[in-house]
Amino acid sequence: MDRALKFLYFPAILLFLAFLELPYGYYTFLRLVVTGMSLYAAFGVLEKGSINFWVMLAIAALFNPLIPVHLSKEIWLPIDVLVGIYFVRLAYKDKLS
Repeated sequence: MDRALKFLYFPAILLFLAFLELPYGYYTFLRLVVTGMSLYAAFGVLEKGSINFWVMLAIAALFNPLIPVHLSKEIWLPIDVLVGIYFVRLAYKDKLS
């Protein structure tokens, strides 16, 4: 079964909004959404046999809320942007195929 990955636009938008000064609860919510969507997408791309499966698992591990990775905001911001861009690229690429 081929799962559409267009839902990845939602966590990408949330990741881009991380630049704003938002309450701590937003970042916890962001971790939950990114982890959940990454795990869901990982099994969607697994069927396509690509490296994206391992990238999605790594993103889920990095953003997981159970054992959080504590980094400064200066480090998280580029990570958020890169992961957001990756999600958009993957969703757009999936739309074309």
